[in-house]
Amino acid sequence: MMMIRKSTLLALVLMISMAFSVMACGESADDTTGDETPNAAASFTLELNTAGSTLSVDEGQAVEVAFNVENTGDADGTATVTFSLGDFTDTAEIAVAAGSTEAGSFSWTTAAGDAGSYSAEVTLGETTVTAGVEVSEVIIDEASAFFELSIDTEASTLTVVEGESLKVVVVGMNTGDAEGIIELTGQITMEGGAVGALDIRPQGEEATTPIAPGQGVQIQATLPTGPGEQELSAGTHSLEISSLHDSVTTEIVITAPQ
Repeated sequence: MMMIRKSTLLALVLMISMAFSVMACGESADDTTGDETPNAAASFTLELNTAGSTLSVDEGQAVEVAFNVENTGDADGTATVTFSLGDFTDTAEIAVAAGSTEAGSFSWTTAAGDAGSYSAEVTLGETTVTAGVEVSEVIIDEASAFFELSIDTEASTLTVVEGESLKVVVVGMNTGDAEGIIELTGQITMEGGAVGALDIRPQGEEATTPIAPGQGVQIQATLPTGPGEQELSAGTHSLEISSLHDSVTTEIVITAPQ
């Protein structure tokens, strides 16, 4: 009887040991199949786009600072980019897909008094890129041309027979303190009240040649006469010729043919 009991007890011990061993092996296998891959995340780099920037301007123009944001991470993300230039600051949110690059830019419109040298800073996280900015002063030259007008009555033919052409010689004298190009307009108030506009231009090189202070230019206008909507008919009419600064008026007389 003792032999049987020992064998039974030994068998029970072995069964318990085997069960424990199997259970322990199962827990160990589960541990090795746990989460060994780190979580995917976006990761950004920042660089200045000098070619796409406008860093040298005159007062009143806009400075443009362009940049590129690259997402070198494994997930899409949004980069927060900040900008500072003098007292001006701005912020932009740039959405960038994983493995992609997106462009962005900041703009600062300058004004009178902003002339000077600046350092523009674009920042993303721990990265800051800088760009030198030059704003040039705009000097307003108050000197200008001023054309006084007169009609050379001796050189002009202001009385003609209907069908002939009127010749009007205008003298424009620059009495200002800077050179300039003369621009003239003409208007005829015809007997009876009708008004017609004339386009009077200098001839040849005089049309675009600047006239120096104290110098003058002579301009000849030829006006056809005769019956018709676009021509001057018989009567006494008033001709006014103007520059940007002055005007002169004269009578023109067209007589009926005998």
